[in-house]
Amino acid sequence: MLLTKKIMLSIYTGVISYFIITPLFGETGIVNYKKLNSNLNLMKNYIEKLKKIQKTLTTKYINLQISKPAILKEASKLGYYPKNSIIIKSLDEDENHYQGNVLNIKHTSENKNIDQNFYLISIVMSLIFYFLISYFDKIKSVQKKLKERE
Repeated sequence: MLLTKKIMLSIYTGVISYFIITPLFGETGIVNYKKLNSNLNLMKNYIEKLKKIQKTLTTKYINLQISKPAILKEASKLGYYPKNSIIIKSLDEDENHYQGNVLNIKHTSENKNIDQNFYLISIVMSLIFYFLISYFDKIKSVQKKLKERE
C-alpha cells in the first residue's frame, strides 16, 4: 500500500472518529443532554416542593392576619407570651419554622477543554490506524516473499 494512501486512510479515520465521538460526548452531545435532563427534572421537583411550601406559608400568613389564636401561637414560638400566662415548653422539633432546603446542581461541563480532548483522541486514533495499516502491509509483504521463495 502506498504511503500517501496510508496517510489518507489514517486522516479519514481521525476525522471520522472525531465526528463519531463529538455527538456522543461533546458539549451538545447525548451524555451532556442526559445530565441536563436530569437537572431539569430535579429543578421541576424542587419547584413543586416550593409551591407546596408557598401554599402552606400563604395560609399561615392569612391566618396570622385574621386569627388571634394563630397570632398567639406564632408569637409564642418567637418567645412572646401574653401577660400572666403560664408557659409549658414542648421539645417537639416538628413545630419549628421551615428553614428550607438548598437545591444543589452540579455544573455539567467538568472539562473546559473538551474539544481539544476530542482532537487529541481523533489524532491518536488516526496514528493507531496508520501503524496498524503499516503493520498489516508489512506482514502481507513478508508472506508474499515467503511464498515466492517456496
